[in-house]
Amino acid sequence: MKHLLVLFTIILLQFNAYAQSTYEVTGTVKNAKGEKMPGATVFMAGSEKITSTNSDGDFRFSVVSPGNYQLVINTLGYESLKQSVTVNNKDETVTVTLSEKHIMLDEVIIGDKKALARHLKTFTKYFIGDNENGKACTIVNPQILEFSTVKNILKATTSDFLIIDNNNLGYRVKYLLKSFTYDSKKEITLYDGDCIFEHLKGTPEQEAIWDVNRRKAYDGSLMHYLRSIYTNTTRKEGFLIYKIVSPYTPFVIESLPIPSEQIIKRPDSNFMVFKLSMRFYVLYDKKKAEKIYRPDFVRNITIDDMTGTGSVFMIDSPIDRRGNYGDYKKILIQGFWGRKRIGDQLPLEYQPK
Repeated sequence: MKHLLVLFTIILLQFNAYAQSTYEVTGTVKNAKGEKMPGATVFMAGSEKITSTNSDGDFRFSVVSPGNYQLVINTLGYESLKQSVTVNNKDETVTVTLSEKHIMLDEVIIGDKKALARHLKTFTKYFIGDNENGKACTIVNPQILEFSTVKNILKATTSDFLIIDNNNLGYRVKYLLKSFTYDSKKEITLYDGDCIFEHLKGTPEQEAIWDVNRRKAYDGSLMHYLRSIYTNTTRKEGFLIYKIVSPYTPFVIESLPIPSEQIIKRPDSNFMVFKLSMRFYVLYDKKKAEKIYRPDFVRNITIDDMTGTGSVFMIDSPIDRRGNYGDYKKILIQGFWGRKRIGDQLPLEYQPK
């Protein structure tokens, strides 16, 4: 009986430790007049967590682990709003105020079916992607896209969620697109918005294929890198980090990779930050990462090197164990990660099997 009591006590302590590691994010949504907003959609960007406000304008997310979260609030007739929330060993409560939407549109293309088809094709290529994952995606409601053109620039926006079925990864992505711009002359693509993920229903055979494809999308991704540097396993998981000596192309880097523990610090047990506000060259190459490196001469990195799995990276924001960062405006990526599109994205809940 004594042994059973000790076992029960240990289990209870483990349960309490787990329960204390998760928290709640709650809040209230109002308009500029101070009126509470029922029925507003509230979701955590890049995740599978979504809810709506009740009759009192309140919302709640339970079982939230410590980390960075971007709350997005959207409802008809009001500008969508993004609120950053950092959960660190306590519950968080926020109050957000929505502003009425004032519609100001560029000249919208209407009626030209050939032009619409052409613009949709361009949008799909540069927003969703033209690789294996991107080509497997289907836009369920393309009719909500509004296109406009100014010389060689294509713009697009939506008034509601753009629904994208990713048949290669097994997700339905609902993307709230604020803006999309593609400059065909400069070959530059810019877009802004937030998304929520839902699992598609599939047969056991489809689920098995999705698991394989998700792992392929994850390996070498920015999410993978940030999680590995958080756990100090970058080299083990195939990442090599180099200091950029000259920021101008062709990039000049030190030939000896930098151990991850030299460039990060931990303000507390839930977050890590980079010590220096500088750019690094990150290469994903498992075979190279397994080798023993010795100091050598500084060498040049050419643009050709950037067509593989190498990325230029800089971030000035706390990072949590899920590989999520607090301020999306304080990150710079070029190269391999910069070429990734919506069709390659995974939710923050994803864990490789």
